[in-house]
Amino acid sequence: RWAADIAHRIRAGRIAPPEDTAAHAVAWHREADGGLLDEHTAGVELLNVVRPVVAVSVYLAFAAHALHRHPHWIRGLTAQEPDDTPGPDRAELFAQEVRRLYPFFPLVAARARHGMVLCGQRVDSGQRVLLDLYGINHDPRLWEAPEEFRPERFRDHPPGLYDFVPQGAGDPDVHHRCPGEPITTALITVVARRLAASDYTVPQQDMTVDMRRLPALPRSGCVIRVPPV
Repeated sequence: RWAADIAHRIRAGRIAPPEDTAAHAVAWHREADGGLLDEHTAGVELLNVVRPVVAVSVYLAFAAHALHRHPHWIRGLTAQEPDDTPGPDRAELFAQEVRRLYPFFPLVAARARHGMVLCGQRVDSGQRVLLDLYGINHDPRLWEAPEEFRPERFRDHPPGLYDFVPQGAGDPDVHHRCPGEPITTALITVVARRLAASDYTVPQQDMTVDMRRLPALPRSGCVIRVPPV
């Protein structure tokens, strides 16, 4: 209802978000028949933008956590790289390692639609199957020093679709995998650069990552303090 009311107020001229915003695009989107979306559908579509961005804030807290624990990366993220530098830039390497090291969800769960043999194990119809995201992303058979924060590990080997699975596995079109992964990486990249270039302090707090909650988060949420303007 909240999101549908936003679309209603935009169309009524009571609020006027910039044209390059999701709210404007959704409110004035026209279907093939030329008609506007009904307000309920417009609200759903707006939430389809808002909800994943809010979810990504978990990774943004982890990005701040990583910068605090590994402050030498602040200089790496603010250093200018030549335009002809091959491969991903430092901020993207940083973002990928944040996604690998930190657990957004430690696992995902599903129920088998029919009986099968999965990795040599018999799975009955209706049985719950858990995919260990955290374990795959920290498997020493796949990663050198998996518990260490090493963004440079992706310098020569950018992650492919199945190299690690921070946001689910498989093909996002048909499997249990988030279709917003590229947007997530882009948002972490932008925020990491912004944090590295910002003047802030980190007050005393409990920075332990609580693995008992979903999504996992630093116990204090990774609080930063920005000086007054």
